[in-house]
Amino acid sequence: MNPEGAAGVDPPDDASFLSEQRPPVNGARTRLGPLWPYAVLVGLPAVVFVLPDLLGGHLVMTGDNVQQNYPLHILVGSMLRRGQLPFWNPYLYSGTPLLAGFNAGAFYPLVGLFVILPDRAAWIATEVILFSLIGVGMYLFLRALALSTVACVLAALTFVGSGVVLGQANHVDMTEGFASIPFMLLAVLHIVRDGRWRWSALLGLAGALVIFGGAPEAMLDEALLILAYAAVSAGFDRARWRRVLTRCGAGAALALALAAVQWLPGITAIAHSQRSGLGSSFASSGSFPPTYGLLALVPYLYGGFGHLGEALFFSHYNLPEVEIYMGILPVIALLSLWRPQWPSRLAARERVTWYVVGLFGLLLALGASTPLEHLFNSIPLYGQQRLQSRNMIDVAVATCVLFAGWIDRRKDAGERGVAFDRRIALIPFSLVLALAGWALIDPASLVTTLSSGVGSPAEAHTVREATLIALGFCLAAGLIVWLRPVLPPRHWLLLVAAFTVVDVGLSAATSELVSLPSNAVLAGSTAIEKQVAAHLTPGGRFVVYDPQGYRNGTSDLPSGLPDDNILAGLPSVGGYASIVSGNYAAQTLTHTTGQLNVGLFGTGNPAGLDLWEIVTAPEYFLVPLSGTPTTLRGVHQVSEAPGTDPVLPMGIDANVVDGAYPAYPAPRSAMVAGESSMWLFGESLRAAGATVLLASPADGAQIRFGRVGTDGAVRWGAPVTVAAGARSAAGPLPPGQSVGLAVQVLSGRLPAQQATIAVGPRVYELDGPLSDVVRPGPWRPLGSVDNYSLFGRTGSPHPVYALGSAGRPLPHVGVVSDSPNAETVSVRIASPTVLVRDVAWDDGWHASVTVDGGPATTLRVAPRGLVEQVRLPAGADLVTFTYRPPHWLVASALSVGASLFLFVLAVVMVVRRFRRVRQFRRRRRSEKRAAELARSAPPAVPPARDPYVVSSRGGPA
Repeated sequence: MNPEGAAGVDPPDDASFLSEQRPPVNGARTRLGPLWPYAVLVGLPAVVFVLPDLLGGHLVMTGDNVQQNYPLHILVGSMLRRGQLPFWNPYLYSGTPLLAGFNAGAFYPLVGLFVILPDRAAWIATEVILFSLIGVGMYLFLRALALSTVACVLAALTFVGSGVVLGQANHVDMTEGFASIPFMLLAVLHIVRDGRWRWSALLGLAGALVIFGGAPEAMLDEALLILAYAAVSAGFDRARWRRVLTRCGAGAALALALAAVQWLPGITAIAHSQRSGLGSSFASSGSFPPTYGLLALVPYLYGGFGHLGEALFFSHYNLPEVEIYMGILPVIALLSLWRPQWPSRLAARERVTWYVVGLFGLLLALGASTPLEHLFNSIPLYGQQRLQSRNMIDVAVATCVLFAGWIDRRKDAGERGVAFDRRIALIPFSLVLALAGWALIDPASLVTTLSSGVGSPAEAHTVREATLIALGFCLAAGLIVWLRPVLPPRHWLLLVAAFTVVDVGLSAATSELVSLPSNAVLAGSTAIEKQVAAHLTPGGRFVVYDPQGYRNGTSDLPSGLPDDNILAGLPSVGGYASIVSGNYAAQTLTHTTGQLNVGLFGTGNPAGLDLWEIVTAPEYFLVPLSGTPTTLRGVHQVSEAPGTDPVLPMGIDANVVDGAYPAYPAPRSAMVAGESSMWLFGESLRAAGATVLLASPADGAQIRFGRVGTDGAVRWGAPVTVAAGARSAAGPLPPGQSVGLAVQVLSGRLPAQQATIAVGPRVYELDGPLSDVVRPGPWRPLGSVDNYSLFGRTGSPHPVYALGSAGRPLPHVGVVSDSPNAETVSVRIASPTVLVRDVAWDDGWHASVTVDGGPATTLRVAPRGLVEQVRLPAGADLVTFTYRPPHWLVASALSVGASLFLFVLAVVMVVRRFRRVRQFRRRRRSEKRAAELARSAPPAVPPARDPYVVSSRGGPA
């Protein structure tokens, strides 16, 4: 059968053609086809995700899945297990929306696995199911295009192992979106073909799952993909457009209704988040760079993940966001099927459709790199999309379909077709050969021309290695194309299958996916987390201050970063979630990983966020100098490579400029007799001497230096005279270990000053960004772990308190009950007062109060700086705070109503099918009984002829 009719001619688009393409359906077994493809497409993800944990005790997880998605899934599962809806996250940003924050995917069905299974088993099952759905779904979609089983399986495996899919494997919310793509395409395909309404239900359900996944980029990208496919498939046919507009419109409405509990609260959270004011310039920063198209041929041209000895990615952007490699044969297929005469079994209309859809997705991904950027920005939400490069999923889907069509071709290729194929096969080889020659002759020029690298020896080695490996695969792929008309079809397909597995498999095996985290990170039990937990006062929060990113070294500190703190149950003022209150992010700067507005938290608790511990590095207290300065102008910072300085082992850059925080605080204020000033070192040191550098000439004074012990006590040294007109004063320190330096004025006046210390042959200025705010007294050192130091605030936090009136004692406040979504406190007040709760303000919080044991009345929860407050009437005795996401009642009504509709629809379909099956069986039984009766009945005896009957001709009959 030739589903295209004559080569290069579109087949007729009517029911007869459709019925000709589709084999007769005689039950589910016939529809599904052979079972071995499902075993392959499910078994492969099971092997990839189960075996590492079974044999080595490690989970296959990386990137944001480690730092964000895994902890959030565990939090949602634990809340649902306790009968709590996943509304509020108390562990990040001093409290932040959980459901409305999107990233948790709180109502995605597979999150239910974290309710009933152990966390590790739930994660493995989630990944196996998602990647199986991607593969099986793509197989079913390709099978619906009337392509051969082998072609569908190989193309589905290529899609699962493509750079776009595996590159986003570190975002489970994106993977959840990818799992719905084939099923939405399948629904649209059938809607265009026959317009049956049941496909609208599949489209709506699959679309709702994308929204429930929680990735805004997946929602927008896949909506554009489905819209483009539906529009191009409809073409200029009015009947098709009628089906698309009605059935696809119904599916979209169903998706929005089903997922209303996710997107309605979510859009409100986004409107109040740090993203609300971001424009097209923010979106364009995530456009796909055109030169990165070479990664489709040479996946690690600009560096990789180090698995093959290559340098780490050394160009602009983030490698997982620009991975597009799908193998060499799919590229050859993409270059081949544009020719109308190419004898593919993929219908010509479908080929044109996917070239158009793929081109559309490519332009969307290029974004600011095309002159169409302003036109694209007029697409709703596209101009505010964070990562436009993720639209490359459209190109991956298109390439997958065309690859299947390239594998499954008719035998009548002809000599001209064979010659065309062989010429096309030379194109990838020629391009990579040119790159390899460039890399061998002048690798530095290649690196600096095509990337943002500097042409270092490691980068030169990388481009040479990457191009030579790619050249070998291009040569092998070209050989496969040349052998196609020579080998028997079965042998050629085996060769293609083996090459595809090796080609895509090597790319997958060297991707970020195989960078396995330590079990301590995933259990929330790293040394730094244990240290924080051992000292964190109940009601207090912690933060990791590391703006220079030392955490990216060899330590396990990422486990101490939000959102991994959820695993250890440690509340933080910071976070990693992509959405946070815009006001909170602007004031605390904590949305930037490892960052903190140190001035806001330096003394006391002005923000009301109960920051009680800071995890940081000594590099944020000490600045290495080239020598011992005698004046402030003589201070010359030096950069140090990691491992060269035992005091600052993680290395440091000189003269850092970062507008987000004060890199080098100004000198301390002038002091008079009896006053003192203290600095912390960020670690315990044996400093031999100290120097104060004066901002102006001294008038004459006497001072003394002291070393600060871990208990905060100061051991003073001998007095030092500061001569009139002096610009510095130096003196020895008492022997022994110390955590800080103290300077006291005994007589006279000491001008504004900066301090340095000498440790062995090295000199350090006490002028890091934390040196002026984390001081002895308000803060105390709590030890060091893995080159990081922990500091705790003295005293105890008060997360809920009432403001006392002048001359009156503070009212008593006690917590009666506490959960993520609610808190009840008891108070004893005789007059109206204000109750402050140190939880980040959000308009989803509500409060009620009882007065003298009476009925509860509603109170308005108002912001007080960054936290929340309520005004209590006299006699108030019990205050209850509850959190409910904005628009929750409307959203839940829509979602429940749509779910009931789907349930009723499913019941009706099952009942109808049961009736049809029963009628069919009855008819078969009736026919069978009739046949049996016919066989068992005696043969009919013809009646005897009456000789007296006269025929019409007048004689005997």
